[in-house]
Amino acid sequence: MAESPNPEAPAELAALVTLITQGLPSYGYAPTAAVAAQMAQYLARVAAAPQRLVGSVEAETLVKRHLGEALYLGRLAPLAQGGALVDVGSGAGFPGLALGVAWPGLNTTLVESTGKKAAFLQATVEALGLGGRVEVVNAYVERPSRTGQGPAVAEVRQRLAGARWVTVRALERMVAVPGWLGRWLGQETEAAFWVSEAMAAGWRETYAGWAWGEWRRLPGSERRGIVLARALPR
Repeated sequence: MAESPNPEAPAELAALVTLITQGLPSYGYAPTAAVAAQMAQYLARVAAAPQRLVGSVEAETLVKRHLGEALYLGRLAPLAQGGALVDVGSGAGFPGLALGVAWPGLNTTLVESTGKKAAFLQATVEALGLGGRVEVVNAYVERPSRTGQGPAVAEVRQRLAGARWVTVRALERMVAVPGWLGRWLGQETEAAFWVSEAMAAGWRETYAGWAWGEWRRLPGSERRGIVLARALPR
């Protein structure tokens, strides 16, 4: 495995910029030079973080498996129109932070329950100069009994209700997410889930309270894909 990039090393950032510029068009996104540089800084910070945030920090994996697959949502939804986006379970920031960098018109909220990961996200938002349009909230919204009805949870639920987009890529007990998320979403909110085709098919059968779109396979993947859905009025 290649060594983790040093976020302060110009040569390593330049190599990341090249990978980003060459790799992202396959996912439907062609970054400007300024955005590619910002994305390179972001990926370098992910790779250099003291805690392991993703399975592999190899540069090509970061660009394709994480950044590219996050940005593929722009092929399926008009993110360029802007609006409020809430990313639930942000982790290292895929997809929410990546989407916020790619589409400046989004007003993005990154929801992360783990304090160390939330701190990483906050530091990265500040380092990338995204304050004011990307906000980090340290809260656990999946099972309220674990944290109670604290102000952060109430704030997240309010944002979910008013969001144009909600994204979920990796959460504890991912298979059960539609069972609780739908109750917090507004009628105009569209949710995007990064899941396998089998999970999407299972959800279609199990969760009739959602209007499910077509599952779309991610470029270069046999199993990973994105499905869009809206929660039906209760």
